[in-house]
Amino acid sequence: MRRLQLPYVFLEPRTWRIYPGGTLAAQVLGYVQQDDQKSNGIYGIERQYNTLLTGKPGSFTAEFDLSGNPLVVGASSEQPAVNGADLTLTIDSSMQYMTQTALADTVKQLGAESGTALVINIRTGAIVVMAGAPTFDPNQYGKSATLTGCLGQESVFFNPVVYCAYEPGSIMKAVTMAAALDQGLIRPDTTFDDPGYRTFNDAPMVVNWNGLAYGTESMTQVLEHSANVGAAYVAHDILGANRYYPYLAKFGFGQATGISPQEETGSYRTPTNSPRLWSPSDLTRQAFGQSIFATPLQVAMAYATIANSGVMMHPYLVSAINNNGRIVTTQPEALRRVISAHAATLLTSMLMHSATDGLAQPAQVPGYTIAAKTGTATTQGLTSDKTEASVAGFIPATNPLFVILVKIDRPQATIYGGTAAAPVWKAIGQQLMWYYHIPPDAP
Repeated sequence: MRRLQLPYVFLEPRTWRIYPGGTLAAQVLGYVQQDDQKSNGIYGIERQYNTLLTGKPGSFTAEFDLSGNPLVVGASSEQPAVNGADLTLTIDSSMQYMTQTALADTVKQLGAESGTALVINIRTGAIVVMAGAPTFDPNQYGKSATLTGCLGQESVFFNPVVYCAYEPGSIMKAVTMAAALDQGLIRPDTTFDDPGYRTFNDAPMVVNWNGLAYGTESMTQVLEHSANVGAAYVAHDILGANRYYPYLAKFGFGQATGISPQEETGSYRTPTNSPRLWSPSDLTRQAFGQSIFATPLQVAMAYATIANSGVMMHPYLVSAINNNGRIVTTQPEALRRVISAHAATLLTSMLMHSATDGLAQPAQVPGYTIAAKTGTATTQGLTSDKTEASVAGFIPATNPLFVILVKIDRPQATIYGGTAAAPVWKAIGQQLMWYYHIPPDAP
């Protein structure tokens, strides 16, 4: 076009962001929107680091002759362009692709509304995988504007791992056990009598998910059976509000992790923050994952803390920033000790039994030990067949390296964590062990 030298035709340079991976990690990245000669990062990493990534355009001002050549004599000035920074993420593209594919296939096969999957390096807090389904192509983001994201949100562009708080369900029973174990109030073999129900004056009775009464039951069996009554017993009769809620705070619930400005904090009622609304039934239901809202990242970080001998790491997505030769790398950061190493070891053993003898059996990875717990939460206001089916756990259990969380929203073909989410968990676990050449630790 320039060679044609057409009169009254001018060429205007424009920049355009290209995403070679298409949908790969799109909800992590976000996208760039061109507006009035400016590139604006929308959602995700593009928005969070927009100023660093954009850079500054250069300029050259001079006097020109009739042929368009700058004059040697005359006023001129030059402002060199400044390149935007380069970001290196912790996301592993191969594992991200595999997980996105498996998650999308499962959501479709089960007739679910959406799904989420997350993998975290236990020892560092680095995010290896962040996936949501459905997702979008940032090269053609306009075509995805009408899609519905997690939990019926208005947009598919939000990262469900950090944006979509939900009731975790029975996955929270591990946190309840952690609080009691750490304070020396129970042991894995501590028993109580489970009649299959528990009544409270201020709320409907608590019943086990399958309506069964287990009789004399150990704390390990509470996790194996995913017994609501057992979790309620530990929270109400053993812990009490004063010994329970400090642990929810130490595990990071109700707080932003700081990984993204577009992050939900989640919430839960306590006698302190909601004195007029809180009741003892809140305590018992929070013990098995109702009356509390948390993001998938918060839940996964709780399990990563258990796997990391009770020490919580800071989760992060950006491993390095190269700003025109000035390189800053992210170093792993230990935030705090949440539970003792002894309590973490005991709880790991209990979660291993949950995987071998309990509802998490379908998540088992041949040749490897896992520590895992299922969750099947019914969202308030919806019918009992509208569930959030999930599995959280870590692998290998004897030498934990990765935490995996899988959540399937409103599956239709099967509604339980052990049947809807566990097969995806298993597939991710198998791929991780193969991809990183982790030797088997089980017969």
